[in-house]
Amino acid sequence: MQMDLSFGAREFVVDVVTEKRKRLSVTVHPDLRITAKAPAGYELEVIRQRLEKRASWIARQLDFFERFQPLPTERKFVSGETHYYLGRQYRLRIRPGEKARVRLIGRFFEMELPDTSNREKARALMLDWYSAHAKDLLSRRLAQYVPTFERMGAVVPEVRYRRMKKRWGSCSGKSVIMLNTELVKAPIHCIDYVIIHELCHLLYPHHDRKFYHLLGRILPDWEKRKERLEKVVI
Repeated sequence: MQMDLSFGAREFVVDVVTEKRKRLSVTVHPDLRITAKAPAGYELEVIRQRLEKRASWIARQLDFFERFQPLPTERKFVSGETHYYLGRQYRLRIRPGEKARVRLIGRFFEMELPDTSNREKARALMLDWYSAHAKDLLSRRLAQYVPTFERMGAVVPEVRYRRMKKRWGSCSGKSVIMLNTELVKAPIHCIDYVIIHELCHLLYPHHDRKFYHLLGRILPDWEKRKERLEKVVI
């Protein structure tokens, strides 16, 4: 269902779904969609009241994402295209070669392909390169911070890696942390923010006062890192 809201002179529509959960959550997406998840037992008027309390925040998020419109077009994996690694831009150069491979050399992603017109193969090569480098880098960054959380009583998490479209990371109640391999496109300080954010969830599952107190104690500038991360193009 959809709900019409307003804040000042601004009007927007929120797509609302109900499901088995304890709290209402609101998400403003980079493409300017607004979605909300509400507990199944909430009455419509209660949902509306909760959303109206978040209207000023929603408006600020929309203002932020509108600075990046229109969103980047989908990658075509052709020579001259820009790709990101650790927050920096690199040009893709595709050349004929007997062995299909990708290497980062200077300011370029150098790709060799037997058939340089095969975009699906080029795409698969790039995704494999990102995935391999992500697992190596993220595991090393994690190793730096896990001992700190162990000393605070956290269980050593099981860590999994996969490419995700909507989330940078997650932490389940069973101490399983999932990290998005696309994180390697972000600067190191943003990667560390995501890792520490998820590690904090080992001690405090919800985004409550205790969670943010711990996050702020470990990363006093976490809000700046989060804002920078939201600008990353994936």
